[in-house]
Amino acid sequence: MSDRVTGNIKWFDHQKRYGFIRRDDGKPDVFVHMNDFRDRMDAYWLRRGDTVEFGVDKADKGPRAQEVVVVHSS
Repeated sequence: MSDRVTGNIKWFDHQKRYGFIRRDDGKPDVFVHMNDFRDRMDAYWLRRGDTVEFGVDKADKGPRAQEVVVVHSS
């Protein structure tokens, strides 16, 4: 896993339990699944625009967020 980065929730589908994070550093969006949050309960109240901090891991289909923490809820 790489260094921690910040970004904002681009969208998150609560029924499907996944979404994407728009990175603040301008790199490609990162896939995020409910299981990728340090506290899975955070994913239940997550909203578009929330600021998160996370690590990025390489997955088969592209970058994936790991150890996601909500920093600020919009």
